Amino acid sequence: MKMSMALTAFTPRDRKLRESRLPLAAEFLAGAWLVFAAFAYSYSFTLSATAGFWNSLACGIAVAAVALVRFGLPERARWLGLVNVAIGFWLIAAPFAFGYPVDGHRDAIRTNSLIVGVLLAIFSVISVTVAYRRHSGEFRE
Repeated sequence: MKMSMALTAFTPRDRKLRESRLPLAAEFLAGAWLVFAAFAYSYSFTLSATAGFWNSLACGIAVAAVALVRFGLPERARWLGLVNVAIGFWLIAAPFAFGYPVDGHRDAIRTNSLIVGVLLAIFSVISVTVAYRRHSGEFRE
């Protein structure tokens, strides 16, 4: 009986707040993956060895930090989501800007940057849209 009361104690507003934080959790995981990938992938075999390593590391730290700040202060830090949108688009452009090679095992570095960039851009746009809709009153009761 207590279990059913605990589950029904959440209001629709609480459920919407949890749902709005799901994209932020995905952004944080993308940032953590970028930090891990900076060390896991062999950037020394690419033409852009140090640039690719530092790009992945810096973008990962920035993405994770922005997601954590937005998770803790959802109403005050709505605009910070645009930073992650920009980083997502940068990750899509980075392989072409730095000249990541396309051949052999080094293609994984390029593919990683493209996939993480696309996913980060999608989740960030969703997160920013939800934050602004919450602020404008569309998600409030």
